[in-house]
Amino acid sequence: MSFLPSRPRRPRHDFSLTVINIVFLLLLFYLATGSLIKRNELETDVPVTLDLPLERLPRPLLLIAADRSLSLDGAPLTMDEFPTMVREAASAGGFLNVLADRSMAGRDFLEVLARVDAAGVPVRIVTMRETIAGAGP
Repeated sequence: MSFLPSRPRRPRHDFSLTVINIVFLLLLFYLATGSLIKRNELETDVPVTLDLPLERLPRPLLLIAADRSLSLDGAPLTMDEFPTMVREAASAGGFLNVLADRSMAGRDFLEVLARVDAAGVPVRIVTMRETIAGAGP
């Protein structure tokens, strides 16, 4: 038995409130200073195709001009014969390769792709990477 009084226990400090305050201040800082992603990181450029040798492109190739005229492997194609010709061409290669003019409206391009999809043909979109003069490919 001890006749000496025991030491009073010190209350333990809870640091969770401090951590919450720091996280909240960091959140406010990032909201005030702006986004972590630069705006130009979200932008993309439209693929460029200039004087492309058609014989080096994959076959079958559906070319879509800016005026929505179509040609399949160099032969002009009308919308009436489009589904059957596309199915026949893709049956040999498995895919229909599509190359569209850069100035073509996106809505028109998607409309042509919807027609290809309605014909039941898988599609690959052909693009060409633009190289800077003097730089490698």
